[in-house]
Amino acid sequence: MNVAKFGKVTGTGAAINIELGWIPDYVKIINGTDADQIDEWQTGMDAGTSVQTNTAVSARSSNGISPYAGDDTHKKGFTIGSGISENAKVLYYQAYRNAEGS
Repeated sequence: MNVAKFGKVTGTGAAINIELGWIPDYVKIINGTDADQIDEWQTGMDAGTSVQTNTAVSARSSNGISPYAGDDTHKKGFTIGSGISENAKVLYYQAYRNAEGS
């Protein structure tokens, strides 16, 4: 069974942890305010990276998307890096996990 979660947050200019209860295999983030930025990350990519697609495709080498392992008071999920988290911009996210066999 696959698991999916959709949501939105407001950017702060700093990294934002999104708690899901699981670590996603794929994340897509869309800047809904300007519609000028889409970032995607999937398992196998380095933490903090993403593929940025808008008018052209480019690789973000830092401050992108990272898996988030959580801690005693926060659930697992992913982190939206400061390179994506523009202050006061609405960010829509899609997170997916292939939960087969788990």
